[in-house]
Amino acid sequence: MLGVKRGTVVLLPYSSEWKLEFEKEKASLLKTFGDRIKAIEHIGSTAIPSIPAKPIIDMNVAVESIDDIEDFIVGLQKLGYEYIPERRYTDRQFFPKGPSECRTHHLNLVEIYSETAWKNPLLFRDYLRNNEGARKEYKKLKEELVCKYADNREEYTERKGNFVMSVVEKARIVK
Repeated sequence: MLGVKRGTVVLLPYSSEWKLEFEKEKASLLKTFGDRIKAIEHIGSTAIPSIPAKPIIDMNVAVESIDDIEDFIVGLQKLGYEYIPERRYTDRQFFPKGPSECRTHHLNLVEIYSETAWKNPLLFRDYLRNNEGARKEYKKLKEELVCKYADNREEYTERKGNFVMSVVEKARIVK
């Protein structure tokens, strides 16, 4: 099952189905855009075995630049993603998929050389995949936060920020 009511937080135990769903989306994206895509990565907690997660598939789709993405906007809309012009940032454009009240996928079209949009999410994911202690700590934090902020996804996400940045910093040192 994918999707969570907008603005809320529900954590489900890790499911191998999330990886399959990501692979399905990845194949569809590559078929649609071909070599315009430099890389596609499954990010977020649904990409980390043994971590509970909101059942939303997060992915980064890397391109050379987000300055000229009109063909991506049109193609992603055909695949069911929504274009939200105000969700454009310096190095990424956000596209959600699924009903507006219950998103199932979050796609970030990112510049492949971006440290914040491309490299940091991969450092975070890979560090947690390879570090049981960090996984346990993150799982505990998420479970504590969902008890306090189940109806406030923005605050839930904000409260994870310091942990995420500390893991990224540790990952940079290890790498």
